[in-house]
Amino acid sequence: MKDKKSGLSLLSVKTRIIIAIAAAILIFAIVLILYFLVTSLNDKGISNSLDTKYTKAGSFDNWYNLIDVDIAKLKLDNKDARGWIFFENVDISEPIVQGPDNTKYLETTFDGSNLLEGSIFLDAANQGDFSDKNSIIYGKNMPNGSMFGKLLKYKDEPEYYKDHQFFQVVTADRIYRYQVVAFNEVDKSSEVYKTSFANDREYVEFIRMVKSLSPVIIMIPDFSDPNATEDEFLIENYKKFATLSTDTGKEGTNYVVIGVYVGEYDRLDKSLVYDPYEV
Repeated sequence: MKDKKSGLSLLSVKTRIIIAIAAAILIFAIVLILYFLVTSLNDKGISNSLDTKYTKAGSFDNWYNLIDVDIAKLKLDNKDARGWIFFENVDISEPIVQGPDNTKYLETTFDGSNLLEGSIFLDAANQGDFSDKNSIIYGKNMPNGSMFGKLLKYKDEPEYYKDHQFFQVVTADRIYRYQVVAFNEVDKSSEVYKTSFANDREYVEFIRMVKSLSPVIIMIPDFSDPNATEDEFLIENYKKFATLSTDTGKEGTNYVVIGVYVGEYDRLDKSLVYDPYEV
């Protein structure tokens, strides 16, 4: 009888330990969920407040008059500010910063707060005026859709591209317009993260690689000479790119949405510099 009671007592102890462990796991899971929920709501609130603080609606009479961004005020509040990224359907509207490396703004917001969402930031290797052949812009894939949380919709929603073809980068003196020409999951060491090229041949290979990433055929205006070679055609029409990069939740890959330069507006002279769609 004593052995039986001892066995029951031992079983009871084991049961209590298992219950305690299960309870601890449940509490940890609840805390984690609450943390992400609160962070997500806070992130969205910060994004909205930045939008109202630095931007106002434009006249909407042309693509370069859709939004008015106070870049001077933006730079006054954060010396690392380089511009503003704006999707023409307003799905994404955020400041762009650039740190001394690609880690500073991973979990640091525009105002310096330490939050999971971090900031949308330009690659440290890029020129701050977006003059490189490939300007790389990073943003977190947030569950609430803020930052670059909507980029994976290009993959998940077949009709998404149709209404989300163009985005802009607004700087103090320029507005650059880009047309999305490719979107796909890539390895983190992909050639898509190159920012400069030794010669035209290397750049042409890069253009071909970008085009191969598109799951659909996307046409852009042909601005080249009728007698141009294939390489000349590519160089003339794919002058430069902006690559938007976000995480996929997988260790070795990112998701990229790549836009080709299809417009430029001089904010100081109030004049159109380049627009193949206007020809």
